[in-house]
Amino acid sequence: MAQDGSSQLTNVCFLASFLWLSHSLQRHSLIDQPRLSAFLLLSISGGAAFVASLFSKWLPGTDGRFDSEAALKGSQSFLPQRPRRFYLPCIIVLIVVRLEVLHRVSYDFQCSTEGIEAFLPLLLAAYRFFTHRAVFVASDELEDMWGSPLEDLKSWLMSSPIVLLFSTVLFSYGVFLLGDFTQGSTYFCSAFTDQSSYIIFLQWIGVFIDAVVIVMAWRVLSWARTTKSRLRTLSAILLAASLAASVPWTVTRLFNHRQIIGHHPFRGIGSLYIFDVLGTGLIIATLIISGALLTYDSTPLEPIAIVTFFSGVLTSFHHILSIGTYKQTSIFKPLAVLTIISVGFTIFMYASNLRSVLFVRRAFIVFLIVWMIGASTLYAYLQKTYLRRHPVDDLIYNGRVEADRWLRHASVSTTLKLAVAEYKERHHGRDPPPNFDKWFEFAQQQNSPIIDKFDRIEKDILPFWGMKQQKIRDGLEILKDRPGVGIIKIADGEASHNSHSDSSQKFILDEAVSMISKFAKHLPDMSIAINLEERPRVLVPWDDMYKFKMAATRSDFQLFPSRLHSRETGNSVAMDNINGPLKIQAESSAQPYVPAKEFRQLQTLACPPGSPSRSGVHWNVRDFCHSCILPHSQEQFLQDWPMSLDPCHQADIFNLHDFFTTPHRLELYQDLLPLFSRSKTESFNDILIPLVRPDITVEPNDLDFAQKPTTVFWQGDAHDLQTVTSQALHGGHRHRLVHLVNNASVTDKVSMLLGVGAGSSSRFRYEDTRVRDVNEPLPFQFSFTSADECEDANCQLIRNEFGLQPRSPALDNRFVMLLDSADGPPASLVTTLLSNSVPVLSSVFQEWYTERIMAWVHFVPIDIRFHALHSTMAYFTGLKGRGTGKLNGREQLTEGRREDAKWISEQGRKWAKKALRREDMEVYMFRLLLEWGRVVDDERDKLGFVIS
Repeated sequence: MAQDGSSQLTNVCFLASFLWLSHSLQRHSLIDQPRLSAFLLLSISGGAAFVASLFSKWLPGTDGRFDSEAALKGSQSFLPQRPRRFYLPCIIVLIVVRLEVLHRVSYDFQCSTEGIEAFLPLLLAAYRFFTHRAVFVASDELEDMWGSPLEDLKSWLMSSPIVLLFSTVLFSYGVFLLGDFTQGSTYFCSAFTDQSSYIIFLQWIGVFIDAVVIVMAWRVLSWARTTKSRLRTLSAILLAASLAASVPWTVTRLFNHRQIIGHHPFRGIGSLYIFDVLGTGLIIATLIISGALLTYDSTPLEPIAIVTFFSGVLTSFHHILSIGTYKQTSIFKPLAVLTIISVGFTIFMYASNLRSVLFVRRAFIVFLIVWMIGASTLYAYLQKTYLRRHPVDDLIYNGRVEADRWLRHASVSTTLKLAVAEYKERHHGRDPPPNFDKWFEFAQQQNSPIIDKFDRIEKDILPFWGMKQQKIRDGLEILKDRPGVGIIKIADGEASHNSHSDSSQKFILDEAVSMISKFAKHLPDMSIAINLEERPRVLVPWDDMYKFKMAATRSDFQLFPSRLHSRETGNSVAMDNINGPLKIQAESSAQPYVPAKEFRQLQTLACPPGSPSRSGVHWNVRDFCHSCILPHSQEQFLQDWPMSLDPCHQADIFNLHDFFTTPHRLELYQDLLPLFSRSKTESFNDILIPLVRPDITVEPNDLDFAQKPTTVFWQGDAHDLQTVTSQALHGGHRHRLVHLVNNASVTDKVSMLLGVGAGSSSRFRYEDTRVRDVNEPLPFQFSFTSADECEDANCQLIRNEFGLQPRSPALDNRFVMLLDSADGPPASLVTTLLSNSVPVLSSVFQEWYTERIMAWVHFVPIDIRFHALHSTMAYFTGLKGRGTGKLNGREQLTEGRREDAKWISEQGRKWAKKALRREDMEVYMFRLLLEWGRVVDDERDKLGFVIS
């Protein structure tokens, strides 16, 4: 390969663009519209190739390869046979077919196999092997019949196509083996509805098409006389392929008209998509153009082999650096794979006569490879692979300390004077709302342990301080006639509601009015809108919420409220932008249908710019996303429960919960409306309010903890699963849980923290364990059930996939798994806390009391991905004497921490009786409505409680 300055730069551009693409495409907005994206990317690449041809004099090959006899002879060793006429249309058709194959594989990506693309160099090497032509160079010198054996061996190594093929097999297989180290997601490939063998077959077809397109394009471009003509030909191919790729996009577009009804356009999605298209298009263009130039005096095998080698080495380094953690449990395997890749590529360099890689000479590359293997081996064996203390020990201890600190911070005030001073300190000098003394007296009468800490109320109401009072009332008027919305009116010290024919909705309003009536005489006149459905419904883009919050938190507003009116004139432009007319169509009475894909897009708009969820789509459902759990986890275990509820740093969560993977069938408001809801996810802007649910069917249980069997129990009604979409069937949180325990395949593995040794010498180590093997000793009982006849299609699908079991009482077990429904949080959490059982909670929703319950103190938290489910429950239940007693070929001696489980059950029971009572709901409701009554008052800037 030529190594002048321009060629070196071309090498760098080719490798850098490939590595950038392989990294950035893991999370990208382009995947939402794959066919349109393919058309645009090909168009941009074709245009970029044409522009590059205008500057061809600065690129390799500008003088032409056939301008002299010497140049022709020098290129004979790599110049292929002349291309056939049908090559160009074949390339275009194959590109379109390849894109459709990629689209089909991506649709069922959970069934694909990682690493098959690593065999692309092998296919190119096989083509070179079967088309190899020995080049005979005439010479007048007599051949030395007694040459050195070492030189003969060297000559054979550098010219034998067998050695070249063998070396390619070696490092391609090594890169393929790296796929075994990747931890799989619990997003599963169904043996009942999916065809995994077909998807894998398509992967091989795709790689074969890649090889054919590369070879045919190489043969076409190699016979171009100059770099300019080569780039013009490449541009024509790409532009023609883009036109051909537009055909399937146009066809699918004609048959897919479903849009979001009654909602704003996807503000922000358009600009993000355009940015991704332009940026990715230019990078792909750089990759294609530099790749075409690199084959000027070589074959496409060399550049493809180089990028495969570099990607394999970087991935190997990543696994070596993770040795000793749950991400990489073996020391030997990543070192062995790194050695295989390195040895194979070293032989390849000599067999292909590759004298340098990028601008680094071959001898130095060999030196770096030897040093790299030695340093990696030393690093691996110096890593600590054993833990002296189980991480859950520390999580429970830290949780207890944090719970005590939180309670002290939440109950500082013992007198009204202290409560007022504490309120002002926590609210930047703002006085408490009127009748704060009445609330304080009520809270003391109800023996509320929480006096000072109502962060949830403050966070929910804060944006409305940045909205004019009239706009808030306009929003209430819009909500009054909406389906699924009830109105509670407080006037003259009395509370009432508009009657609903639906018995369950009427029950919710009756209970709310019953609570409010106890303190309604201390509330100002107002009306509030109650969301009677389970799903939250106010989803405002982050940009709009940011403006409201900035308007609400201006220093002159908070510290000197009396000066607000004098400042409003100067800020009228900014305030008008966020307090303009509400755009929701009041006449819309039909229930809008928001498909899951668009629903996810709307939720990502609620995340701040630059956050992982806002930046793109996490389409790789097959592999576990380690970076997604990093902010809220300690190794494998969930550490920060509140942070785990925020979807903005964990883009993969939109594939792993029924709330995100099922269509939204209610009106979804993108304007900030004053709607009160029982629960919500962090992305939504509903105001949380305590509401009593009419559908709590779990009966209380007074059995002692010791009397209950050591079972981790969960059952879900198959009729509660709504529409079972393809994404929900494979990624819904309840489906994944049951599949993980009951339907795991023989190849499914889980990284599990197992004990090594016993007694004082016991240690812990992460090990890869077959899911089927570890499910046997752990006392899991997870199933779907059906109280009614299972006749509808969705229920039958669930029965065929997972089976149905008779209904059993959950609270008879020591550990009760609590999962969300598709619309809201589990209804039985408080009941479970009161039952002497340990709640094992996996949720994405928040309620009014979420900030009051502490993970590892009142309940055991489980990440919604379930990757630490086995390790966590093995800590409490133990493995000794369970099942066969053996895992990974050895006897398990780890005993369960029964006392820790009992302590959590006791703490949860005590705290529920103390802080999660109906009386506590009333105290929270009173405080919430006092704050809200001031926000909607026209004189809110002058209102406040001051001790006389």
